Amino acid sequence: MSIWDQFFSWAAVPGHIAYTIIAISYLLTNIFWLRLAAVVGIGFEIVYFLISGSAVWPSIAWDSAFILINLVQLGILLRDRFSLKLSDDQKAFIKPIVGDLDKAQVAQLLRTAEWRTLPAGTVMTVEAEPVRELTFICQGQTEVRVKDQLVAHIGAGAFVGDVSFATGVTATATVTTDEAVRVLAFDQEKLKTLCKRDEQIAHALYRRIGGGLADKMRVATGRL
Repeated sequence: MSIWDQFFSWAAVPGHIAYTIIAISYLLTNIFWLRLAAVVGIGFEIVYFLISGSAVWPSIAWDSAFILINLVQLGILLRDRFSLKLSDDQKAFIKPIVGDLDKAQVAQLLRTAEWRTLPAGTVMTVEAEPVRELTFICQGQTEVRVKDQLVAHIGAGAFVGDVSFATGVTATATVTTDEAVRVLAFDQEKLKTLCKRDEQIAHALYRRIGGGLADKMRVATGRL
């Protein structure tokens, strides 16, 4: 049988399907669908090895191991997806942060944070002191002071502690709530660990932080 005949034989069909799916998986950015495509593609590759009469048992054994690893990770992602239970208000609050992240990724992100309602007069950061949390303001307004001078008011949609999170420096301002404020407070260390593990989450978060910092710089420039 010629190479051409082998390429278009029925026995080669599972191989074509396998490598097409595996190739498509390289184009996927969503980790859930990437892993699912990998499982299906490798599964067809095993079928191809078996029915083509060219079974390579070490390759089949490794393929089976890869499938098992991806199935375990898919189970974890599905668990995270189904564990995500948010009210409509909470979904609206976090939408500016999460963008197009998968539900499983949103669940992982929220595990590094907690929802809080801060009463008026709560000091969120103190100038020149370490900042342990990255706080996203969902509702309410705060005042920002530098060297005891009022420089701005920030409210819903803004981060507090973003400069510290992005650069590692101490607080650049003292931020105090003007009224009762609803926030989502992220533990900085847990969040940094998650960002190192998942580049998509890191990209979405730093893009949102970068936009917020740009807005703050425009406000500061306008005051000057």
